[in-house]
Amino acid sequence: MDSLTPTDNQGLLRFLQRWYGPPRTPKARLEESPEAPRELVEWHEISAQWGGTITSHNYAIPLPELAAEDGKVPFWVENQGTWVWAFDPNDDDHSVYEREPSDEPAPWKRTGERLSEFLIHATVLEAILGAPATKVAQETQADWLWSQEGSREFPFPAWNWPARDSRILSGENWLALVHPSDTPEAGHDITLAATAPGDLSWAEDVPGIKWRSYSGVQDYTTDEPLPW
Repeated sequence: MDSLTPTDNQGLLRFLQRWYGPPRTPKARLEESPEAPRELVEWHEISAQWGGTITSHNYAIPLPELAAEDGKVPFWVENQGTWVWAFDPNDDDHSVYEREPSDEPAPWKRTGERLSEFLIHATVLEAILGAPATKVAQETQADWLWSQEGSREFPFPAWNWPARDSRILSGENWLALVHPSDTPEAGHDITLAATAPGDLSWAEDVPGIKWRSYSGVQDYTTDEPLPW
């Protein structure tokens, strides 16, 4: 899997073509959105080329629905509304902030990413969450994954969703979401993802790990327990 660089839309397009296949509508264009940041408009245009299939779990708020909330503009939401991300409209880099919505929401917290970086990071995470083939292991050691041949960590800050210190790694034909387990001393939770089950067969040879395997694009919008 070619490494992606934050803010690199051409690299993102290559990644999407490899993961999802050719775009359905390669010349998709959106109506003018003069109030929306350029990088967010470009991302929506890229998403439109694949008919919106590149977001399978969390989702981007439609451009016409963007509205300020406590000084920030929410633009990305966890699918059940338990987490929201927003950009600072007064910052030229459009720094991204996050919080958990509630009747009395906490102050926005900075993620350490600019909007252009976040959008690529979030798109790769969506590829993992909606992958046709996944393997999940919980409360296990993860050091071996960093030393796996061809493994590299994506150059993004760690996320606080779906858990604190969530990180993404990639190999030749796979992606991985790794974060500490609910009980940190128990190890890490790992979700391996690929476009075909055979691209994850190498993981069966890792000693001491009991994998749960899934095939077919998963639908996590139900009340069923999530596999991470």
